[in-house]
Amino acid sequence: MSAHFSYAHRNEMLRFLLVKTATVRCGVKPGELLRIRHCYQPVRSGAFPFCLRKEDILDILQLDFIVLREEAQSSLILFYHREMLEKTLTESENRTLLTRCGYGDGTVEEMLARLVERFQWEQLPHEVGIFLGYPAKDVSGFLGNESPTPVHRGDWQVFGDAAESVRRMHLYRSVREVASRLLDCCEDVPTFLEQFSFSRNFVAN
Repeated sequence: MSAHFSYAHRNEMLRFLLVKTATVRCGVKPGELLRIRHCYQPVRSGAFPFCLRKEDILDILQLDFIVLREEAQSSLILFYHREMLEKTLTESENRTLLTRCGYGDGTVEEMLARLVERFQWEQLPHEVGIFLGYPAKDVSGFLGNESPTPVHRGDWQVFGDAAESVRRMHLYRSVREVASRLLDCCEDVPTFLEQFSFSRNFVAN
């Protein structure tokens, strides 16, 4: 009974992470930035005590990742889809903006290493938005303190023409919604990982 409750609670904790990283898993978003606690424990009264550790989470998610900043109780981690990230980092507008921010030409690994350096001396380097799949115009507008374009239920601040920004927001949301519905139907995490497609075929146009 207690072991079953523990397992159910473990899956409940993983659900948020699986939904948030679904866009990366299927390759429609280059990266997702998440703060992962080093140990997750039940908060419900009377819950069976256990600890879901960061190392277990990383192993279960089965995604490429890099630790951007490690703190006492948690780590700031970028989960990424290597092919999509490589494509994103080589797009001309993104490359121009990153060059302005001190990133030279290099491989995905070299660009990620530079991002890690930036996180060591700046709380949140805003060019990380490029790694997260935000349009370059929005990242550039934020860095330049421009006036944002109002967007209903925007997932990030938009600048200039909102069409592309809104399209990406809708795409990312649709993938997360599919992942959430699939998790409702799957009896455990391995089943979800097996059924969740790495392609874009399930995303509604």
